[in-house]
Amino acid sequence: MEPERFVIETGAERITSRANPKTVLFAGLADRKKREEAGLFLAEGVKLTRDALEAGFPIRAILLAEGALEKSPEAVRLARDACERGIPLTLFADTAFEKISTEKAPQGIIAVPVLPEKRNGRDLDRWAVGKRLLMLDEIRDPGNLGTIMRSAEALGTGGVILSGCADPYQPKAVRAAMGTIFRLPLWIAEDGAACVKSLKSAGRRVLAAALGENDLTLGDFDPLPGDVPVIGNEGHGISKAVLAEADACLRIPMTGGAESLNASAAAACILWEYYRELRHTDR
Repeated sequence: MEPERFVIETGAERITSRANPKTVLFAGLADRKKREEAGLFLAEGVKLTRDALEAGFPIRAILLAEGALEKSPEAVRLARDACERGIPLTLFADTAFEKISTEKAPQGIIAVPVLPEKRNGRDLDRWAVGKRLLMLDEIRDPGNLGTIMRSAEALGTGGVILSGCADPYQPKAVRAAMGTIFRLPLWIAEDGAACVKSLKSAGRRVLAAALGENDLTLGDFDPLPGDVPVIGNEGHGISKAVLAEADACLRIPMTGGAESLNASAAAACILWEYYRELRHTDR
C-alpha cells in the first residue's frame, strides 16, 4: 500500500525527517531522564505492541514505519486497531523510524505507552495485600531485570519490589520482560532495608538468597504465601543493609564446582519452588 493512501484511510500523521521534533522526542526515550521528563517509554515490535493493547495499558502513540506497509501485515493490523481505539498514529519514513528504534532489526511498529505512576515501597500495605511478592536488590542489568520479571509473572508472583535496580522501562528491560511490564505490579523501594522492616511488620517472612547464618535450603522447608524472597546484585549479591534485616538466608542446593547462579537463574529456581508448593493456595 502506498503511504499516501494509508494516511488518507487512517488519518495518520506522516513524518519523513529525522530532525522532526517528534522524531527527536521519541528517539530520546531511550534515555531514562528523557523518559521521566516525557512520562513515556518505548515498547518495540509486534508482540509488545499487541500486549500493550490487549492489556488496556495507556498508550500515547503508535509509530509505524513506511516499510511495514508492505512487509508486516500484522504491524499494519495493530496500527489500524489502535487507530480505531482513538490512539494517535504516526507513519514514519524508514530512516526516521530507524532513528527512534533501539532494535538491531526493527519490526516496523512501536507503541509509546505512558509511564505508570510509581508505587512507593511505603504503599505496600495498601497495594499488595494477599499477593505473593519478590524483592530485587540492586539488579543493575536491564536484561536480567526484565527476565526476572517475566519469570515472576509466569510463576505466580503478584508483584515485584525494586530496590536500587535498573530502570524497568529501559528498552532492553522492556524487551526481556516480553509483555510482563504491562501486567505485573512494581513497587519502588527508596530504602531497601526500611522496606524489609515494613514487610516484616506486616507479618511477612523475608528470605535473602545468600549464604549465611540461619540458612534455609530450597526444597527442605515449607514456603509460606507471605514469604518475600530477595534476589541480589549480579556481582556482589544482596546489600549488607538488606541482608541484615532479612529473617533468614535462602540457599539453593548445587553440585559441582559452581559457587553461584546468575541472578535470573536463581530467581527462576526460587520462584518455581514457591509456585510448586503454593499453586493450590494462591488466590
